[in-house]
Amino acid sequence: MGDIYQVIVIGLNGENMFIDLCNTEEQMNAMTVLQLKKKIGERLPGRASQKMDNKMDRLIFLSKHLDDDERTLVSYGVQHKSAIQMVIKVPGGGGPPSSPDQRAL
Repeated sequence: MGDIYQVIVIGLNGENMFIDLCNTEEQMNAMTVLQLKKKIGERLPGRASQKMDNKMDRLIFLSKHLDDDERTLVSYGVQHKSAIQMVIKVPGGGGPPSSPDQRAL
């Protein structure tokens, strides 16, 4: 049996989760973002029945958003024991107020 390929996912509260991905380098090269999201969803307490791939959850690796579910992890540069940050996407503009009335709020 080969090595177990893992990534470390840093959760919303700063906790580290070691996620087992696969057993061979060939499988690692084929692992997609969506497959990782499913594995994370299985590990999240109280969310086993929910998918991790909802629009509020986001994965970040080396300042890159892992947002293309069909893309492989290695295409983003993810390797065995890479650390991936899980964050919540917060909706909103973030730009400057567009009128003087809004600046007073």
